[in-house]
Amino acid sequence: MKISPLQLLRYVASETSCSGNGTFDNSKPFDPGEGQPELTVTVARQEKPQDFEGNFWAVEMTVAQTCKPGQNFPYNFKVSLLGFFALRDVKASLEWEERFVRDNGSSMLYGAAREIVRSMTSRGPWGALFLPSLTFYDPKPEGVKPTTAGA
Repeated sequence: MKISPLQLLRYVASETSCSGNGTFDNSKPFDPGEGQPELTVTVARQEKPQDFEGNFWAVEMTVAQTCKPGQNFPYNFKVSLLGFFALRDVKASLEWEERFVRDNGSSMLYGAAREIVRSMTSRGPWGALFLPSLTFYDPKPEGVKPTTAGA
């Protein structure tokens, strides 16, 4: 086991909402709709203390499901999270760091979003909704090679 160079310092759920779809028919298969749930991710570098070795990053994520008329899906929901991360012990370009934070920070926040949606829907009339697992991995571009500190 090895500690990740990317550490989630804190996150906040800036928006959460959930409502039941009154037209949902439990006897029919789920219809999540194409492109649902909607997912947006924004990554931005943050200012850091002068004595900090590494970089601070913020990742903002929104996961939302909005049922269209006639769509057989039990819930409408929206979860917006803002996470703050520290990245240490990596010597790489800012482009590589941003990609690393996008891939790994998004995975951390999405895990939290999945749990929030499960929790919000668990007492609903159709039971807990488990969002599918996703990967945020995107192969690194050619020519971007990280080197760890001390290597």
